[in-house]
Amino acid sequence: MVQIDRTSPWTKADMAAVGMIEPDADDTDRNQCRDWLVYASNARRGQSFLHWEQLRGIGQFLDIALAHLHDAVIDDGADYDPVDAYAVAVTEIQVIFGVRQRQARNLVDQSVAVSESVPRVGELLRDALITPEMFAIAVARTAIVLDADTRAAVDADLAAALRSAGQVSEKVATGIADRVVARHDPDAVRRRREKAKARRNVTARDYEDGLGGLTITADAEEARLAWAAVNALAESVCPADPRPLGVRRSAAATARLRRLPFECGCPDKSTCTAHLDEDALSERQARVVIHAVCQKSTLDGADDEPGYLDGHGVIGADHVREMARRADACVRDLDLDQFGAPEDLAESPILIERTAQPAEPYRPTAALDTLVRGLFPTCTVPGCVRPAWSCELDHVEEYNQVCPASGGPTCLCNIATKCKFHHVQKTSVGAADPAAGFVDDLWIDDDGSIWTAITTPHGITVEAPAPGQWLFPQLEGVKCLHQPHAPPESHVSPESAPAPPLGGGLRAATAYKHAWRRAERARLRRRRDQAAADDPPPF
Repeated sequence: MVQIDRTSPWTKADMAAVGMIEPDADDTDRNQCRDWLVYASNARRGQSFLHWEQLRGIGQFLDIALAHLHDAVIDDGADYDPVDAYAVAVTEIQVIFGVRQRQARNLVDQSVAVSESVPRVGELLRDALITPEMFAIAVARTAIVLDADTRAAVDADLAAALRSAGQVSEKVATGIADRVVARHDPDAVRRRREKAKARRNVTARDYEDGLGGLTITADAEEARLAWAAVNALAESVCPADPRPLGVRRSAAATARLRRLPFECGCPDKSTCTAHLDEDALSERQARVVIHAVCQKSTLDGADDEPGYLDGHGVIGADHVREMARRADACVRDLDLDQFGAPEDLAESPILIERTAQPAEPYRPTAALDTLVRGLFPTCTVPGCVRPAWSCELDHVEEYNQVCPASGGPTCLCNIATKCKFHHVQKTSVGAADPAAGFVDDLWIDDDGSIWTAITTPHGITVEAPAPGQWLFPQLEGVKCLHQPHAPPESHVSPESAPAPPLGGGLRAATAYKHAWRRAERARLRRRRDQAAADDPPPF
């Protein structure tokens, strides 16, 4: 009999051998914080490798256990169902790992996929370029591809896409997987869409403490519209309403479902400024809008390139066309000629210009607004999944209100989506000491790929390409009149910056902070260019 040893041998492992070196306690606090973050990041990467080893071990077990069971069936002549052998193996995994049967089955499915269905994506897991959660997504979203040759093509393209995607959220990884599958097997996407329609439902659930839940499963666009309508109603109360937004959402949704009036919760109705009569509510509901982006060729039926529904993710071509045929749909073309693009896009890069409103150069044109949100479907801070049309547009290099031509252009090379929370963090953190804040950057490389980067207060930089360029190939290869950025003022450098001016007030402190960030961005670009020169990408 073999018993599982519950003590962990990892406590005795030499972490330094895999690059996990604890920082020097005598170092500065800033350097220690940075090194501990790197240490934790390496530990997370180690989880990916160990998960791959776990799946490899399960796969080896399955190969041997199922083969022996199959031999026993043949030798004994017993009438066994092969599914039973699989079920026994899953149960054994369940017992040893102490997880639910469904979790055990998912581990078994992933172990098969890592060697058979998506081995190249599995290599990314082994090399710690993706997380175990992202690998699980890849397995689940590619399971609908049945043909072996198509599956191999999906595996190759998905691995290449995830490898180049950088630090992305699980939601973005799901979109990448769906996009690859839709390109290679649109029929599989149609089958999955038809099956999904049968899952539309309304379910109720009881919770503790006298609460209950109501879940509505509907088409993605209907769910987004309903969510936006509930939010619009919940936000229509007066400022004196003491209820949190979530409580107001609950009251608004249940009131509308039961055809009851939704009322403001302010204590003094005589001073209430909310307009909650039927006409006002109808007007507010009429202003609810959701956004979807797709290539024009998809709407025309020339191809089956998928689209993107803001707040949801990638949707199939048939779904896009269904939405466009809705009576309440408004279809607008984003003509790249609005930006002064050359006529022959196939032979020349797309030149982006005429992007700011002539009367107010701080504000982007409606066309640039749409283009940026198409390129960045979510907030550009890694891990944030706030939908683009719920984000604010941020000048990465701060706009110069006094002399707009000297920096911070309102252009594709300097505008990115940021949710309000992260926008406030960028603006406010480091007001007294810029080195204690976040520094973001945006650039267009020689191939026309748009990149963003954010450097944390402790000096760790994370880079990522714009997801929309991969989602929509028509947006690949753009160029901008403002590239490269002008160098910062020579007398300001992050390494030897003077102290912020004393007694100059908020305007002087803000000017100093912006100058410091320009210098820091320039330093990071030089470091990035030097790293690329020392270790050029393979061709």
